[in-house]
Amino acid sequence: MTQQYAFGTANQRYKKKLFLDTGFEFIEVNARLIEPYSPPSPQPSLREIKIINAPSHIHHSGFSSYQCSLTLLFPDKESYNEYLSYAGWTHKFYDEKGSIFLGSAESITPQVLEAGRRYSVNVDLILIKKDSIERESRFQFQDIEGHWAQKNIEEMADLGLITVITRDGKPIIYFRPNDFVTRAEFIAFLNRTRRLVERMIRE
Repeated sequence: MTQQYAFGTANQRYKKKLFLDTGFEFIEVNARLIEPYSPPSPQPSLREIKIINAPSHIHHSGFSSYQCSLTLLFPDKESYNEYLSYAGWTHKFYDEKGSIFLGSAESITPQVLEAGRRYSVNVDLILIKKDSIERESRFQFQDIEGHWAQKNIEEMADLGLITVITRDGKPIIYFRPNDFVTRAEFIAFLNRTRRLVERMIRE
């Protein structure tokens, strides 16, 4: 299981992507990631990380900081200027192993090449790894299309209250929305709900 795709593996190759927080949403940076590139690597020598807005349980589960170096090649001056205007904000990076990282720029080196025709930026990022799957990557049930409860079912699956994979890691294809729920399934749902509420209170 990877953070980008619930049923993927770390042995697969994923497309590297970089996103920037604009204050309203994360938008993908309009640039190609070229060499030199240094993938996210743990930084055990880092003494302190200050996270202003983070879940309370992150301090108990433990985490490492990662450092990553990227070279971005922009297709035009507008994309280059847009990135620089948001470069001090939160970055989100999808690496080639299916992991998702959040962090900020430690250093940025803009470069204008070939008399203003090529624009690139070298950026060093300090990151932490996300501990959840992206919601849009969750598996979609095949028997709820057009059902009156489709939106509610998908929201509950996104929150982790409905199982989308079996114990051996295989996807659950059918939700069976019109079947009766068993006592065991009802108890399991209540228990997942309790854990979700407790986590929300802690955060």
